Amino acid sequence: MRKRAQKQQKHTNTYYIIYERDGQKGYIASAPAIPGCVVYGKTIKEAHTNIRHAIQESLEVIHDFHKKLPKETVQQNMIKKFSFVSTQEYVKT
Repeated sequence: MRKRAQKQQKHTNTYYIIYERDGQKGYIASAPAIPGCVVYGKTIKEAHTNIRHAIQESLEVIHDFHKKLPKETVQQNMIKKFSFVSTQEYVKT
């Protein structure tokens, strides 16, 4: 009998990030699919960096506890309803 080679699949999930301005001219970033994954940044770039780290750390904890990765809660047809910051503001260095 032959042993079947088990393919180890690498799953890559994509999560939407929502950016909002706060009252202090900073930004709040959240990943709605990951409960509690909300961060703050003084700039949109800082908020983006912070939320990427928060998502990565959250997924590592989920993996460590052998839980299933969260599924995205935002659907494609909902994206138009969200208000995003302008990309020009993000590209500034």
